[in-house]
Amino acid sequence: MKAHIFYSGSKGNCTYISDGETSILIDAGGCLKRIRENLEEVSDRLDNIKGIFVTHEHTDHTKALFNIVKKYDTHIFTSLDTAKNICTPTNSVPVCDCKRLAERIMTVKPEKTYEIGTFTVKPFSTPHDVTSLGFIIHSKVSNKTLAYATDIGCITAEMAEHMAGIENVIIESNHDVHMLMNGSYPEYLKTRILSDRGHLSNVDCAAFLKFLMKMGTKSITLAHLSEENNTPVLARKTIEEVILDGVKLQVANPYKRIEMEIC
Repeated sequence: MKAHIFYSGSKGNCTYISDGETSILIDAGGCLKRIRENLEEVSDRLDNIKGIFVTHEHTDHTKALFNIVKKYDTHIFTSLDTAKNICTPTNSVPVCDCKRLAERIMTVKPEKTYEIGTFTVKPFSTPHDVTSLGFIIHSKVSNKTLAYATDIGCITAEMAEHMAGIENVIIESNHDVHMLMNGSYPEYLKTRILSDRGHLSNVDCAAFLKFLMKMGTKSITLAHLSEENNTPVLARKTIEEVILDGVKLQVANPYKRIEMEIC
């Protein structure tokens, strides 16, 4: 099993997971060209992707979907609320595009397990200002499991239950609170980000990872870092203060692909 975070941040999010027999994506923000280029770099292609699992409706997670379904037969898996919202016509998205996307969507529910090729995928709810999902992905080929959770305002008991014991974790470490509070964002946006339905701070991420590492997490990738209110160095430093010996730590890049070390 391998995982490549193609890019992660407020301008676009897309993660590739493959076990050699089945390949999937989590989210398809950014543009189609960018996704295809990244797939070429890992010797794969979009017509080989068995499914795209979408966390939520915000465009940095969904922008490329309309162009993907015009050219490829890939199925889209997401919540009913997300499906309704991304398939609603707007001034920039015509009815025909929404209809085409709707035909490719299969809705999923938290707590249920779905099989797609050699993967099982279990969605779970995450606290954001729209309906949002995290995913537990298990490969029957490699017997490896990965947890994915971004765009989370706080850590819930449900998240802890699903992610505890998972060796490989991709998790949001969005902002440094001091940088955010002293930055240029308007007050309403600061309030949104800091709320329990906003984004996860470095400190809160570290506290949760401290628990997850005690429960068996061995490889961590920090994702969805704010370019305005965080830095990779600061996010890494905050997590390193609690990291256990032997645990691998990486930081996703908003523009460049990185390969996660799978344990």
